[in-house]
Amino acid sequence: MKKFLLFVVLMMVMAACSAQTGDTTAVQNVQDIPADAQQEVAVSPDAPVTLRIGATPVPHAVILEYIADDLAARGVILDIVEFTEFVLVNPALHDRQIDVNYFQHYPFLLNWIENSGNQLTRVADIHIEPMSIYSENLTDVSQVPQGGRVAIPNDAVNGGRALAVLESAGLIGITEGLGVRAMVSDIIYNPLGLEIIELEAPIVPVALGEVDIAVINTNFALGVGLNPMRDSLFMEDVNSPFANIVATRPENANDEAITILVETLKTERVYNFILERFEGAVVPVF
Repeated sequence: MKKFLLFVVLMMVMAACSAQTGDTTAVQNVQDIPADAQQEVAVSPDAPVTLRIGATPVPHAVILEYIADDLAARGVILDIVEFTEFVLVNPALHDRQIDVNYFQHYPFLLNWIENSGNQLTRVADIHIEPMSIYSENLTDVSQVPQGGRVAIPNDAVNGGRALAVLESAGLIGITEGLGVRAMVSDIIYNPLGLEIIELEAPIVPVALGEVDIAVINTNFALGVGLNPMRDSLFMEDVNSPFANIVATRPENANDEAITILVETLKTERVYNFILERFEGAVVPVF
């Protein structure tokens, strides 16, 4: 199996590609699998096909590596393309550089569809990675000091999600009804006078030593050895809308190889692997 590592200058890419906040209501049904999306490609061990999938390293690529042999036994050769910059994965899928991707949660996809004007399709929900609050010096959110510095992601969806986590932890209040569309300017209650510092999501864990607390996506936390079950001060409720998904182009939604991929991901064997390998930090939703 070939693996391609895509390394891109972070700040240039994020400056060019970061999404803007917007109302996603209008695209709620765009991602649904079209009834007439058909591609007749016979798949079998005697006539294998290659499926090129874009993924971020942890946990997505780790999970895909685990199922590669199972897929090969069913005639699907998995070609994993690892992206270190998550903002590039949906454009790569739209531009047909890859066949499918597995890296994002559903609200992120909806936001990308709205802002790009392009269409991708959610095929299946696989797992949730609870977003959590971390600190190098504090052991409880009650210890956050007056005027404390707080790092959060700066992209539209994950920034709003991080603010919701801070609100759930009792540290701030945001305008009601905004959900993941909330911005720092929507904070209406900040009794500690917290300074919110917005950074590219992969940089937030790196900056942990420079702030009092940081709200970090689990995939990036795992990448630096942090586990929300063990290391966080506060963890988002796993019953959230942020399921990580498999996505593809609408015309490929019913490809047999993609169906086999989803079936293989949604097995008891993979369910147990996810829970054990990531020690509860990644939670299957199937």
